Amino acid sequence: MNNHLPIMPTRSNSGIHYYQTYDNSLALWPVPYETFYAPTRYGQTHIIASGPKGAPPLVLLHGALFSSTMWYPNIADWSSKYRTYAVDIIGDKNKSIPTDLCGTRAGYANWLHDVFNQLEIEKSHVLGLSLGGLHTLNFVLRMPERVKRAVILSPAETFVSFDQDFYKYALGLVEPNGVENFLKWMMEDRCVLQSDFAKQFHAGVMWQDEVRNPKPKADGFPYVFSDDELKSITVPILLLLGEHEVIYNPQSAFKRASTLVAGIEAEIVSGAGHVLSMEQPSYVNERVMRFLGR
Repeated sequence: MNNHLPIMPTRSNSGIHYYQTYDNSLALWPVPYETFYAPTRYGQTHIIASGPKGAPPLVLLHGALFSSTMWYPNIADWSSKYRTYAVDIIGDKNKSIPTDLCGTRAGYANWLHDVFNQLEIEKSHVLGLSLGGLHTLNFVLRMPERVKRAVILSPAETFVSFDQDFYKYALGLVEPNGVENFLKWMMEDRCVLQSDFAKQFHAGVMWQDEVRNPKPKADGFPYVFSDDELKSITVPILLLLGEHEVIYNPQSAFKRASTLVAGIEAEIVSGAGHVLSMEQPSYVNERVMRFLGR
């Protein structure tokens, strides 16, 4: 691990501006932390670590365009008992520096495997939201021996396909008022993003960088796992979905997961939508700690 890697974002103004907004969001982190880069076969992975160094590890994987800074409402509780590693997913808009986009489901699992090895983690709890939830289940299926327990929050696809409205709002992000329209559609009035974090999200949307915009592949993401894949899961899993989820029907996702994944704990959280870790942080924090503590 390298705490002082001398690398910079792309030289574009939008990249430099994004890094500034990321640092402003990281100032919201309520507990001591350290940041560093972990080298992998696909590039340098940026990580925010908190909690006691001797505590059991908990790897956190963020939602698309939100980066690891999104965990600021949750990290104080989770890092009280775990050594948390908030990992910037390579290829998404964040501080990780991809040199070769894996792009495939196997490649993404290998990337996370490299991160685990660099962190000297033999086995860890893993928690992911949205895109991070998709990565989490992908890793559980491909390398179950590295995962103790997995928490999946509002996973992108994974169990059911996106609603067509998702594509409409996601493709419209770069249009005038596109960010505002997207957030309003996703969160309604349940949650208003903190201003510095909202600026980071907007900067990420506007940061045009081909290295961080992987094109979908047939064997990549997004992806709905097959019945056989879901039936093969052996790692204990907690699935939390928001009752006001809009990117797909949460009841359909709940039913398919509960039917196919043996022993899964699946729950629809009242008063929450897609970003339930921000919309209902107190409940989610406690529910996660209860599940991981068994």
